[in-house]
Amino acid sequence: MLAAYGSAGCFALVAGLGGLSLLPAVVFALISLIALRRFLRWYHPSGWVVILTSAQLLVVSIPWLVRFILTVPVSPLTRGLMLSALPVGFAVLAPGLVTAFEYCEVLCRDVWVRPRNPLQSLPRRFHPKVSFHIPVHAEPPDVVIATLDALDRLAYPNYEVLVVDNNTGDPGLWKPVRDHCRRLGGRYRFFHVGHLTGAKAGALNFALRQADPEAVLVSVVDADYQVEPDFLERLVGYFDDSGMGFVQTPHDYRAWQDSVYLRLCHWEYRTFFHTMLVSQNERTASMILGTMCLIRRSALEESGGWAEWCVTEDSELAIRIHALGYRSVYVPVTFGRGLIPPTFSGYKRQRFRWTYGPVQELKRHWRLFLPRGMARPSRLSWAQKINHLTHGLDPAALSLTLLFLPLGMATAGSMVVHREVIPVPFALWLLVTVQLLGGILLRLLVFRYVVDASLADWLRAALASKALSHTKALAGLRGLLTRTIAFVRTDKFTPAPSLQRAFSGSWLEALLAVCAFGFSAVAFGQLPRTGLLLMVLIGLILHGLRYSAAPIVAVSAELALWRESRLEVGQESPPGVGRSPAA
Repeated sequence: MLAAYGSAGCFALVAGLGGLSLLPAVVFALISLIALRRFLRWYHPSGWVVILTSAQLLVVSIPWLVRFILTVPVSPLTRGLMLSALPVGFAVLAPGLVTAFEYCEVLCRDVWVRPRNPLQSLPRRFHPKVSFHIPVHAEPPDVVIATLDALDRLAYPNYEVLVVDNNTGDPGLWKPVRDHCRRLGGRYRFFHVGHLTGAKAGALNFALRQADPEAVLVSVVDADYQVEPDFLERLVGYFDDSGMGFVQTPHDYRAWQDSVYLRLCHWEYRTFFHTMLVSQNERTASMILGTMCLIRRSALEESGGWAEWCVTEDSELAIRIHALGYRSVYVPVTFGRGLIPPTFSGYKRQRFRWTYGPVQELKRHWRLFLPRGMARPSRLSWAQKINHLTHGLDPAALSLTLLFLPLGMATAGSMVVHREVIPVPFALWLLVTVQLLGGILLRLLVFRYVVDASLADWLRAALASKALSHTKALAGLRGLLTRTIAFVRTDKFTPAPSLQRAFSGSWLEALLAVCAFGFSAVAFGQLPRTGLLLMVLIGLILHGLRYSAAPIVAVSAELALWRESRLEVGQESPPGVGRSPAA
């Protein structure tokens, strides 16, 4: 199937693309094969076809597209609007290429070089002490207690657990956790700090200062994560290498199987942790993810501790640890499971923070990512620079996607006003179709054979991803325009169902979807002809479908809460006003 996608792309080149010959594409392919022969030996032959054909399409189609816009017979306004979209598209394209490569590499690659598997549970003569740090703020006590009980079942003899309750005002929330720590014994220590700054990073820095001086490793576990008993036994051995800075395992979740909303969130999360992070690990460029990680304490302290200025203090720390020359390993095996935000609003706030933070990192550390001779001195490899740069540049570029809808509407409107019917060459239709269907095919194959999910779950994950697209674009824009935002924790309490909350959390996306659909219908009614206008209107409709995913997911979250509450208390009424939160 991958080879078929590549062959279709080649056919698009042969079809003409405005008179360009096949010779440049053939020459480019030969040069690529010679230059990348060592690189390509790791990939399946069908993967070669996909990678090379995609590069060929990019090399040939960009200059053709620019020439098409410059020479097509349209009004100056229409041409200006079309040209203004080019820099926006190019800015989004640059980091998107790296992300797309990481996404499909896990499907196309046959040979993996770097370690990425848990180690065997063999008897060890030396067990380095591990200090677990659990930051807590206004969490349900039973959730935190379950986390502590899971840690108490670890099959490892030498560890401590430090619980730092950060600015929780209600004693009914933190005192049960304190009492439970006392019952569990001396290796559990509880700290209630009433005026601690720096949010989660501040709590983690406090815990680092309180850690046993003999602790060699630090592990961060979120308050809702239940750790598997073999977590340490299967990973600590990586630190026998004195150059190992951190080992990260994926986020994973529990209690999602019986909820439509939680199920789509679960598979949307899982895609990232089993594709792009696996690819980044092959270049020693993976990230710290804030929970279920092990960090060498000396590397953490040498790098300066947790960054209290950044809302993604975890991935930011990975940059500084890599810059010191430490290596890392990402092990894509679940060793702990947490809770998914129960509402779409909570889901969006979490993703907003995860998108805003990398832009902060880019603004602070961009000098580290420059070419050698221009960059701030560090031990970052070129691959680490590209991956960490892309991690910040991609959300920053996403902010530009906010322009796609108004630019598309303005361009289509100008065509309608000027009665411009612009024929579209067959090669362009074919190219766009191949890229669209080929991208869908690649994602489906990755989800089926790498993420290991069904077609239905792939559709659910796609729906959840599209529902977050506007949120991520806004977060990227705000990251560019501001220095910081307040750190808002992910709420673990289950609220009462509320359609009002669903509306307030998705009304803007719903309005944008209506605008896209309505404008497309009116424009086509005014000028019902095939050509470039039809292509632009199809793009607007696809954009509207993306926006409409948000209200669908928001309503599904509230319906899931309603079903849950109905099972608990036996009531049959539909969701209305909220009820008191319950853990």
